[in-house]
Amino acid sequence: MVILNDDIIIGKGTHRACYRHPDIDKLCIKVSHEGFLHEQAQELAYYQRLNNRNIQWDLLTRYRGVVETNIGTGYVFDLVADSDNQPSKTLEYYLNQPNIELLAGPLLNLKDYLIQNLVITKEIKARNIACINNNGVIESCVIVDDIGNTEFIPFSDYFSLLAKRKINRKWRRFESSLHEFGLSLK
Repeated sequence: MVILNDDIIIGKGTHRACYRHPDIDKLCIKVSHEGFLHEQAQELAYYQRLNNRNIQWDLLTRYRGVVETNIGTGYVFDLVADSDNQPSKTLEYYLNQPNIELLAGPLLNLKDYLIQNLVITKEIKARNIACINNNGVIESCVIVDDIGNTEFIPFSDYFSLLAKRKINRKWRRFESSLHEFGLSLK
């Protein structure tokens, strides 16, 4: 059993909390809050689908398995960390810092990655993207949460043209939200 406590918490959202793995430096453990286990199961099924397709995991955290913890079942993922080995901060954090225009390149790379690998997100939000900081330079942006297809009949999972349209539509919505911070990716 893995013991988790607030000393190693990375972040807490509406559906789950994320902890740095206490024994393995490059991993984190997500524990779903009560009532959100169904969403976790859907996301894990989507991760399995991506794994079966042999996608590149460069800009999406990879699922590594299940562990029992002192606060419930934990789901192990790769930890997104900066060059100093600290957990990377979210895009939400960096949007409130100076020089946000430097985020444009890594974000456009993320868009290309999603389209090339046909990775569908439930919604693209700044709090679900970690930005890897290498000595003051944002190297890349990585999706850390909220992946999966929410369609009742998930046609986009089986037809790449539909998947690309869905990804582009969600990206346009996300890009509009960036305009509120004064960031344009064009």
